[in-house]
Amino acid sequence: IHKLDARAFSKYWVKRKGCAACPLKCARHSEIQDGDQTIRIEGPEYETTDAFGPLCWNDDPEVVIRANYLCNEYGLDTISTGVVVAFAMECHEKGLLDDPELSLEWGDPASILGLIERIAYRRGIGDLLAEGVMRAAQGIGGGAEYYALHVKGVELPRQEPRIAKGFGLGHAVGNRGADHLYALPTIDLAGKWEVAEQLFPADIVEELMDTANEKYKADVVLYGEHFSAVADSLGLCKFSTAETYVVMVDRLAEGLTALGLPCTGEELLEAGERIVNLERLYNVRHGFGRAQDVLPRRFTEEPLEIFKYTPDPNSGLMKRSAEPIKVGLVEDLDGMLTRYYMLRGWDANGHPTPETLSRLDISQ
Repeated sequence: IHKLDARAFSKYWVKRKGCAACPLKCARHSEIQDGDQTIRIEGPEYETTDAFGPLCWNDDPEVVIRANYLCNEYGLDTISTGVVVAFAMECHEKGLLDDPELSLEWGDPASILGLIERIAYRRGIGDLLAEGVMRAAQGIGGGAEYYALHVKGVELPRQEPRIAKGFGLGHAVGNRGADHLYALPTIDLAGKWEVAEQLFPADIVEELMDTANEKYKADVVLYGEHFSAVADSLGLCKFSTAETYVVMVDRLAEGLTALGLPCTGEELLEAGERIVNLERLYNVRHGFGRAQDVLPRRFTEEPLEIFKYTPDPNSGLMKRSAEPIKVGLVEDLDGMLTRYYMLRGWDANGHPTPETLSRLDISQ
C-alpha cells in the first residue's frame, strides 16, 4: 500500500487547486508521460486509486493515472469501472471468464487498461461487463453472483463494510444503491466525539462511537442521510459538511437566513428527511423493499483479517504483523436494518408509513 499512498503520487503532482476561499483545496492535478503523449488529469483521488490499485492487485501509480485518464475520456465512472475490472479478474481466477487477448490476471496493466477500452466500446467481453457486475454475473453464471460487489445494481465504493460498519449499513439502504456520499457516516471513524455528543443522546454515544459496535450505526446513517441531502440540495462540498462537520447544519441555516431565506437547522434536516422519503417512495413504486437493502454475502460470511504494517528499516518495504490486530465482519445487518426502519418511521419492509408521510407533508 505504501506504493500507492500520497507520497507515492506526489511526484506526479503538477498543481493544487480548490474552490474559491476553500481552506482544503482538495484537487491535485497529475501528469505522466506515455510515450510521446503527456497525460494530465485532476486526481487520482482515493476512490479511483483504490479501485484501480489494491482492488485489482495493482501497485503502479502510473497505471492508476492512465486508468483514471481513460475513464475520463470515455465518460466512465472510475469506481464502478474499477470494481468491474476486479470482478472480471476474480471470475477469471475462479475459472469463469477468459479473454483471447487479455490475461485477466490480477494486477496485469494490459488487462486493467484493455478492459476499460473494451467496456467503453462494448467490444468482446466488454459488451457484457459494460452492463455492470450485477448483470454481468447473471450472464456469466456458475456462481459469479458471489463475486459481484454491488447494492441495487450499483458497484460498491471503496469503504470496507466489515470494518466501517456505518458505511456498510449506508451502502445497503442507500436509495440509489451503494454510494458512500449518500449517508457519509464518518462520525465514528473520524473520532468526532464532540459532534456525537452534540447530536445524539449521551447514553448511546460510547457504543455509537465504537466502530466495531453495530448497535447504533443506524442513528449515524440516518442523520448523515439528512445532512447529505441538505448539502447536495445547496450545492455544498461534503468535505466541510457531512464528512468533517466543520460546518454544522445550524450554520447553514444562519447563512440562508442572512440571504433572505429564513430557516432553522431543524427545518433543513426535515427537508433532508423529506428528500430521503420521496426517493424511497420512488423505489417502493418499483417494487423495492427490505429484500433489496442488502450487502454482498461475502461481507456477512467472510471474516476480514486486518494486520499492522511497519516499515522494514533495511528494505523500506512494509512488514506485516504475524497476527491480525482485528477481524472484521458484518455480524447483524438485519438488526441494523430493523433499528434504521424504526428510526425512520418505516414499516418492517422498509416502506414509509402513512403517519411518517403525513408528518412530512408528503401526499401519496
